[in-house]
Amino acid sequence: MQLLKKQWAVVGGAAVIVVVLGLIYFVKTPAPVDTGNIASSTTPTATSTTLLTSVASTTAAVVLPFPINAADTIASWSFNGAYTGNATLTVQANADIVHLQSLLGKGQYDNYDLYIGLGNDYNLLGNGKGAYQNYNRAIAIYQNKGLAFVNLGHLMDELGAYHTAADAYAKAVAVEPGVLEYHIERLNFLTNRFPNDTARITSALADVAKVFGDTPQILTIEAQWLTEQGRYADAIKAWQTVEMLSPGKDMTAINAAIAQLKAKE
Repeated sequence: MQLLKKQWAVVGGAAVIVVVLGLIYFVKTPAPVDTGNIASSTTPTATSTTLLTSVASTTAAVVLPFPINAADTIASWSFNGAYTGNATLTVQANADIVHLQSLLGKGQYDNYDLYIGLGNDYNLLGNGKGAYQNYNRAIAIYQNKGLAFVNLGHLMDELGAYHTAADAYAKAVAVEPGVLEYHIERLNFLTNRFPNDTARITSALADVAKVFGDTPQILTIEAQWLTEQGRYADAIKAWQTVEMLSPGKDMTAINAAIAQLKAKE
């Protein structure tokens, strides 16, 4: 399966997620967690509204916070972030938060990037409320940019709010369908968390195909998912298309995967 490496780019001290794609074939993902069918909700919950009672005056527009899906219950907004338990990194993240806040509204950097940086810092600290608030503040500035929605999807995945995460990823590709990385993020999430929701995954595959057609990155995710679903013939076709679209690449792993699939047919 496509392996996504997330790196942190510094924007005025802000750690902003940059998705770097490395096409690595047949990498097994963590055991999927199937939580049932994805429900939809367009009405913010009382909790989400309370967490974002106001948006800083430096934003261009005020919008309601991204709604928590009615199918989700967030037991706690705190979680073990990447910096949790590391005193040095915690101090570093808190210092960065102070620095980023001092840059808001100054015009040196886009507030959208600064709010995403703040959200990422809070995410690293395991502070879900702070991350949620700042991603929403970024969304209030540019509702047609997908990065804040993708980061919100990551956050909700951390919080176990999988339906809300699915909604956020869907929103990211809806507002910026021309960014392949957002489609990859969405499909990796869906195939891991909702592997049996064939309708939703098929729809997500169709969304990316409309813009990019067949791509090795997407077909790699699809082939892995089809294999896990026991759809071996379809998985073989997907791998064969990856081979066709990847001239000059080392096909050893893919050929081995195809051989294993043929043995299971």
